[in-house]
Amino acid sequence: LLLCVTLLCSSLNVASDSAAAALAILKWKASLQSQNHSVLLSWNTSNNPNTKTSPCAWFGIHCNHADSVTKINLTGDGVKGTLHLFPFLSLPNLAELDLSTNELYGIIPPKISQLSKLTYLDLSFNQISGQIPPEISHLVHRQTLHLAGNQLNGSIPREFGQLKFLTDLALCSNKLNGCIPASLGKLSRLVSLLLYNNSLSGPIPPELGNLRNLVEVYLDTNRLTGPITSTFGNLKKLTVLQMFNNSLSGPIPFELGNMESLSEISLYHNNLSGLIPTSFGGLRLLTLARLYENQLSGPIPEEIGNLNSLVDLELSENQLNGSIPASLGNLSNLEILFLRDNRLSGPIPPELGNLRNLVEVSLYHNNLSGLIPTSFSDLRHLTLARLYGNQLSGPIPEEIGNLNSLVDLELSENQLNGSIPASLGNLRNLEILFLRNNLLSGSIPNEIGNLMKLSMLELDHNNLTGNLPQRICRGGSLEYFTVNDNQLTGPIPQGLKNCTRLKRVYLERNRLKGNLSEDLGVYPNLKFIELSDNEFYGEVSSN
Repeated sequence: LLLCVTLLCSSLNVASDSAAAALAILKWKASLQSQNHSVLLSWNTSNNPNTKTSPCAWFGIHCNHADSVTKINLTGDGVKGTLHLFPFLSLPNLAELDLSTNELYGIIPPKISQLSKLTYLDLSFNQISGQIPPEISHLVHRQTLHLAGNQLNGSIPREFGQLKFLTDLALCSNKLNGCIPASLGKLSRLVSLLLYNNSLSGPIPPELGNLRNLVEVYLDTNRLTGPITSTFGNLKKLTVLQMFNNSLSGPIPFELGNMESLSEISLYHNNLSGLIPTSFGGLRLLTLARLYENQLSGPIPEEIGNLNSLVDLELSENQLNGSIPASLGNLSNLEILFLRDNRLSGPIPPELGNLRNLVEVSLYHNNLSGLIPTSFSDLRHLTLARLYGNQLSGPIPEEIGNLNSLVDLELSENQLNGSIPASLGNLRNLEILFLRNNLLSGSIPNEIGNLMKLSMLELDHNNLTGNLPQRICRGGSLEYFTVNDNQLTGPIPQGLKNCTRLKRVYLERNRLKGNLSEDLGVYPNLKFIELSDNEFYGEVSSN
């Protein structure tokens, strides 16, 4: 009899708790501006007498065997309102709360700490504002805390260091300021730390190097200053390190070469100085290295050629000097090679022709000299080649015409000589061809007319002679055409007359001749045309 009474009382208590939870949830629903939203229609005790005392059959709500709410998931369900009346106290067994990607606004109430069994909280991608309440640190069982994509301000509470079970912390894309708390270094189970796109300032705390389980760290797009802590070298499990768009200074620590699992490192747009560590040659899993827009100096380490997994190498806009290492030719998976705007000198190594997967190469604005390697003809996936602003000499290799994928070829501002190869007419995907400011001579090959997609052609400031090709605009795509400051002769070709997409045309300082009234067409998009210092006559139509 005593057992029966006990079971009956227990059953009544469960029913009472469930009913209280239902009423509390309905009170929060009533405060929402989206209370009539279709997904919340099941949140109602009046339609089905079997659900009067329990919310367990309601949309997005999950319960345990005792009809106690353990999980609420309304992600992306159009919930609009505040958390002011959320039933924190009435949900003692709630373990997971996911209200992400909704239209919640207002603050995070400090009484959220009443959810004592919560392990998973996701309020990301709402319009929540105010400061992060330090009371969240009372939720000691928390494993996941996602508050990204809101309008939270103030500092990261140092009390977060008490969340000893935390594995995922995402506070990115808010308006947080102040320093990164050193107490985060106590989160020994942390796997993911996402603090990017805030206004965080001050140094990176060395204590973060204690987080031996970290797999990804995103601190980019903040206002962080000071050096990169050498303790990051302790993070042997780290695969992604993103710290770009800050004001970090000093050298890149040699110890970063110890991060044996690293696959991506982005340190660009900082004030880093000194050498690229040779220890980077040990990062055998590295696929992406973006160190551009810093003040790095010295040579590119030969050891970079050991990174067989590397797909993207970007070292532009630094003060790197010396020659391009031939060892880069070993990077068989490389697709992006950007070394522009440095002080690199010497020849382009022929070994770069071994990079059979290369898609984009930018070497412009350096002091490179010598010939363009004929081995470039093996780069059959190449779509972009920017080598301008160097001291390259010799002819343009005929073999360049084998690069059928090429879209953008820029060789301007060098000392290239000889004629323009007719083989360039084979580049059927070419849209941009810049050869200006060289020592090129001879005529413009008629095969240029085969470039049906060509929209920008710059051949000015050379020693070109002969007539303009009749089919110069055969594809009708040409918008920018510059051949000024050459020794071209003859009339404006019929093909140019029919080139209706033209926006800017520079023909000045040649020996071109003809009747402008007849030779020029109607150009509805024309912004500028320069014809001076030729042998034209007649008037240019206002059309």
